[in-house]
Amino acid sequence: MASDDESCLMCHKMPGLGRYAKDENQNATKRILYVNEALFKASYHGRLPCKSCHRGVDEIPHTDAEKVDCASDCHIKDPSSNSGFSHRAIVHDLSMSAHGARQAKAGLEDDLPDCKYCHSNKPYQRSDADHRQSMKFLNICLQCHESEEWAERFYKHISYRASIRRSSKQIVELCSQCHADRVMMDNHELDVVVGFNDTFHGKAIRYGDAEVANCLNCHAPYESGFSPHSILSQRQSRSPVSGDNKIETCRQSGCHTGAKEEFATSGKIHPASFTTVQMMRRNTLNRPGDADPETAFQEWVLHMISLFYKTLIIVVVGGLALHQVLDVLAIRRERRARGG
Repeated sequence: MASDDESCLMCHKMPGLGRYAKDENQNATKRILYVNEALFKASYHGRLPCKSCHRGVDEIPHTDAEKVDCASDCHIKDPSSNSGFSHRAIVHDLSMSAHGARQAKAGLEDDLPDCKYCHSNKPYQRSDADHRQSMKFLNICLQCHESEEWAERFYKHISYRASIRRSSKQIVELCSQCHADRVMMDNHELDVVVGFNDTFHGKAIRYGDAEVANCLNCHAPYESGFSPHSILSQRQSRSPVSGDNKIETCRQSGCHTGAKEEFATSGKIHPASFTTVQMMRRNTLNRPGDADPETAFQEWVLHMISLFYKTLIIVVVGGLALHQVLDVLAIRRERRARGG
């Protein structure tokens, strides 16, 4: 017998359980339906019944199963209001954001990230130091709350929400999966972001600086009332990276607090370097006229610099090799002359 109340694991506990389905290109792919009970119970949603999220699974096989809707009411209560809990407000913010379906061009809705693109139902991760700290606070909690299981889970939830869940490097990598894709950005009439890793912020993140600003610090600053779910296009006046708002975003506490107006208006935020422009050049070789005039000029200048240094290297190294060959021939000629 399965240990879960709904007996879902009677089938889903079997490793390898899955079904084949065709994707948009009519290729058969297997969707894995196996659930690791231990990992699920330790995860964020481990206390929820399966049917809280999976609707239409009353019959076997689940032919009428509905797609999971994160805006639906859960079978748990919001402890602050004693009403049904839901992510509805967050889903609404996402729908109104730059990543929401309302902003997508017809036929390109699948390009937009959904909840699962950024969030996974992974177990709480704790280091040994975190565990010792949690036990210290749990002993305080248990002076009033009798259930140790409840207190531990509540503490893990609170400490997790108050901590940084993704490093700056992981955030940049996540955002770059779409925003560094030139084809996808062209489809949505957006600029491809290829120069961030060459900026001061990008290099500092690459070498492990945890304090430097990442994508979310500028595009979704909490101090300005934004969150990762409510990112706005820079074309919208309320966006923290739009027009006059840029300087206020740069002046956030801990950042460039004394910055003047020119700080946010001089130059590009994501300037293209030699490496990134060369990458853009390779992506547009078969697409003549696709690059904007400024990018085309940068490409030409960098191509000429590259050509100059390549020519210089060939001349210097080739001249050195020719000098050595001539020197060897001269020595041999002198030896023959002395021997004769």
